[in-house]
Amino acid sequence: MLREAVRTDRLLLRPVRMDDAQTLIGLETWNVARWLASVPWPLTLEDMQDYIVHASAENEAGISANYAIEAEGAPCGMITLHPRDGALSLGYWLGEPYWGQGLMSEAAETFVDAFFACSGVMHIISGVFAGNGASLRVQEKLGFVTVGDTMRYSRPQGRPLPYYETVLGRERHARRLAA
Repeated sequence: MLREAVRTDRLLLRPVRMDDAQTLIGLETWNVARWLASVPWPLTLEDMQDYIVHASAENEAGISANYAIEAEGAPCGMITLHPRDGALSLGYWLGEPYWGQGLMSEAAETFVDAFFACSGVMHIISGVFAGNGASLRVQEKLGFVTVGDTMRYSRPQGRPLPYYETVLGRERHARRLAA
């Protein structure tokens, strides 16, 4: 599992830490949270702090990689790899002021590349709620393919919603890098 910070041209991806809580809570608005599966809504500072405690423990144990995405020295979102349904699942979000700049594509590409380089995992799963075309495009740029659709519970919305499951295999990832 990833343990070290990773840089891109514009970003720093690093393990989340408690001093990120205040900034991250201000960025996780309804327009962000409505596309996420498990975040409580409304989200409180205490919720964010509890999440960071749990995420930091998982990082330390090597169970997950819960990283803050930093732009210009401040957190602007999160990216994670965590166990789900017997696989490792990629999750991410970016604060609204940072949308439309290609930052999530840059962060996700670097994160996935670093993960495949340091692990023997054969594939990563992810997915999106129906209607979240921007997130699906990020995954497609990385080579993720849609493998199914289902209903998945959205905690912020309080109900199951249509959800597209995606997967990226190590071989497909390697072919994208070689191209």
